[in-house]
Amino acid sequence: MKRPSPSYLRDGKNLLLLALALLFVVGTTACGEDSISSGDPAAFSLNPNPISFQQIALGEESAETIVIGNSGDGPLRITSIEILQSGSASIDAFYPGNKWPEGTLEVAPNSEYDFQLIYRPEQPITYGGILRLVTNDTSVGNQGTVDVNIRTQGLNPEIFSPPTISFPRVPAGQEEWKLAQVANIGQAPLLIDDIVMGGNSEFRVSFPGARDGDGVLPPPEQDTTDFPSELAPDESFEMRVWFNPATDDPTTGEITIYSNDPSRGEFRINLNGNSGSACIAVTDEDGIDFNIASLDRATNRTITISNCSPGSALNVSEISLNDDGGGTFSLRPESLPELPITLLPRESSNFVLTYTPTEVSTHEGELRILSDDPAKSVLEIPLMGQGSDSVCPIAVATATIQGSNRYQTELAASPLETIQLNGSDSSDPDGTNITYEWSVISRPVGSLSQLQPSTANAQPTLWLDIAGTYEVELVVYDELGMASCESAIVRINAVPEDDVHIQLTWTIPNVPNPQANMRGTDLDLHYLSSTGTWGSMDGSSIWYNYKVGRVGTQLAGASLDIDDLYGVAPENINHNDPGQGLAYSVGVHYYNANGNGASLATVRYYLSQQLVYEYRDKPLTQAKQFWYVGGIVWNTPPTVFVRDEILSIPTLR
Repeated sequence: MKRPSPSYLRDGKNLLLLALALLFVVGTTACGEDSISSGDPAAFSLNPNPISFQQIALGEESAETIVIGNSGDGPLRITSIEILQSGSASIDAFYPGNKWPEGTLEVAPNSEYDFQLIYRPEQPITYGGILRLVTNDTSVGNQGTVDVNIRTQGLNPEIFSPPTISFPRVPAGQEEWKLAQVANIGQAPLLIDDIVMGGNSEFRVSFPGARDGDGVLPPPEQDTTDFPSELAPDESFEMRVWFNPATDDPTTGEITIYSNDPSRGEFRINLNGNSGSACIAVTDEDGIDFNIASLDRATNRTITISNCSPGSALNVSEISLNDDGGGTFSLRPESLPELPITLLPRESSNFVLTYTPTEVSTHEGELRILSDDPAKSVLEIPLMGQGSDSVCPIAVATATIQGSNRYQTELAASPLETIQLNGSDSSDPDGTNITYEWSVISRPVGSLSQLQPSTANAQPTLWLDIAGTYEVELVVYDELGMASCESAIVRINAVPEDDVHIQLTWTIPNVPNPQANMRGTDLDLHYLSSTGTWGSMDGSSIWYNYKVGRVGTQLAGASLDIDDLYGVAPENINHNDPGQGLAYSVGVHYYNANGNGASLATVRYYLSQQLVYEYRDKPLTQAKQFWYVGGIVWNTPPTVFVRDEILSIPTLR
């Protein structure tokens, strides 16, 4: 067993320790203020926090300067700096940079130390991490441990292409193309899954091969339907976009590119055709054939010039004959419009072309029309005819309101009435059978009404879809093909009978020829008293309410004539005895697009049988928009007010 130390030894050891402690206190006191401050705390700071790197290309390098600050009164000691992983992100792209601390770093009071962290990505993956520092400042974390997040913007592909490709004017039946470039402006490979055409079959796309050493593109006939499936950063390819319109009407389509772009996986390029310029259409512009005509008799044809643009005016500066066929072709001076003439969108103008053969022979000539249509600024239309000693047939045309027996060459009717035409009184002096050719040579802008059942019927009908003036021409032919020397023309004035007649028509750029029971667009006309709210069911407005399958409400004295679901007929609201001094508002609700895109709405006000206001082709770009057109105040005389605002009407959605 071990014996305990003697007490005097134990007491001496304690005395020694006490003496040493006293010496330490005396020593520290003798050191003055410097020795006292060495025990003061440090105050750690780091900037930036968090540490963020911008997106850079693979293989490139970015350096971020990191500043450690000490705002305390004592020295700051950093005993450890390391880069640690955070979650699933990789830290393999981070490297120590300039002045990276080796061993323990000491930062004096009120001083800073800066060093660099390097970011150099080699793969298109997610990078990130934590910069961990261990300090003697225990106030900043667990035993002085500080964790600073390292963030990077992901290395992503980014698709770039023009958002819209427009063909201002391409004549029907012709085809043109434009080049578009698809590029990857991101920092990772762009993977293209598919390129899909949509909206309209009049557009298509093809892909040319690479340009040669002189930068020349291969000819279109060498194009393929194959596109690159992968684009490296800063790489691109070209595609050829084609437009081959079936009509002169405006149309739209789209190209959708499906890729791994994280923000635009379905990238759409909008396509516009025939929507940015004037557009001319002329009767039989491929060639006007008078067929067989009687000698020394003037055979007439009414020629119609139309502006087929929905939004641009057409200026016609010249109508003349380049070749009059030896004097057989001529223009009736009194029929010519005063030139230059400006035709508003969808407007038309007529003139009369005459063929007067003097011998049994074939004649040729040429009609010349100049306009500002960029695609057909000079129209040179061939003229043909053959003289004959036969006698031309005689065209006789009359009309009446269906249900009446009073046939006339000029008559008044109301909108939405049906006109019965009659050409059966036509005859041929030679006694042969005749055939009929009817055509509507003049109509109100916005009318889509067609002759039924056909233009070759002896007694067709014409439904007056909107208010305005209609002119219908009849040409008859004998068995030899000789046309009537004079055409017969019926003139119909469709005049509203009510005090107030509000008319809505619309066109659909993506559906040039809408038909009943086909998927057009559905717009609704609304008419509102000053005490009501849009879409109300309290007797203050009138509109068609699909929920109850009837007119939405019965505003006293007002009626909705028709609810058109397809864009082939107008919507009319009539109102009798509106009440002196009362105001009424007019609106248009784009109820359903049926996938057809924009509609162009036209509204007209007829007050006391007179057209007093018209707003043409208001673009309504998407379903559920509500256009507050304006309205009327029934004073003496009535006045019109204009709003032209797009409103949000939740109750109509």
